[in-house]
Formats: sequence, structure tokens, C-alpha cells
Amino acid sequence: MNRDTRPEPPLEAVLIKKALKRNRISGREAARRAGISDARWRQIVGGYQTVSGSHIPVRAPDETLARMAHVAGVTAGELRQADREAAAEALEELAAPAAAADSTDAYASDPHLAAITALLESLSPEARNEVLRRVGHLTPAQVEKERGEQRRHIS
Repeated sequence: MNRDTRPEPPLEAVLIKKALKRNRISGREAARRAGISDARWRQIVGGYQTVSGSHIPVRAPDETLARMAHVAGVTAGELRQADREAAAEALEELAAPAAAADSTDAYASDPHLAAITALLESLSPEARNEVLRRVGHLTPAQVEKERGEQRRHIS
């Protein structure tokens, strides 16, 4: 293969790249969420890896592609259209527990939210309410109501 010729990325790689852009997720963040290296993510999405100056086509293993698709927001149907049936099946298995979870908890696996939640839980109720008030979660009336209830429990 010509050293200057890069293979065209496969359809599934194009789908993932478009989905990342649509969902405003960086490749680095997506790779972290999928549990693969940033370099490997770029190889798969680019459709090639460079070996001794030559561009070698890359095809992601089904399980890896399923994790990438899950993070990016590519559907099993889209993977099937890209002729990646086994990856589509792996994606369906991967997504099955998420479908069973409460759909209102879309950020359940976000480590940043988990850290913030843990920090909030470590605060006193008064401090927690003040933080929530400052970020607009509780109105001043709700804060006052909470304080009143806390005073009654203390008395």
C-alpha cells in the first residue's frame, strides 16, 4: 500500500465520528468512557493505524465497537446498516441494563456527578441546602421550610 494513501474509514467509524460531533463529546472523553486508549480510539475512528510508515486499515473488534457506539450514541440499527451485526448484538446487550434503569437517571454513570453527590452527602443538611439553593435547585422558600423542619426535630 502506498505510504501516503490512507484507507477510507469504515461506515461504523463515520457513524461514531458524526454521533460524537452531534452529541458534543470529545474523542478523548469518549475513549475514557469506553475504557479504551485515546490513541486506539483515533485509530478506529480514522480507519487506519500507522505501522513502519504505512497506513494499515483498522477494523474494531465487535465488543470494542459496541462500547464506542454506546458512548457515542450510535444505535444497534445503525451498526446493522454498517454490516456490523455482531457489534449491534453486543451493543444491545450492553444497553440492556441501562434500559432497565430509571430513564430519568441519564447521568447515573457520570463520575463527576457521583463525586459531587458524595460531597453533598457529606455536608450537614444546612450546608447541603445552601449549596443547592445557590445552584438554583431549592428556592429560598424551600430552604426556609427545610430549616423550619430541622428546628422542630432539634427541639
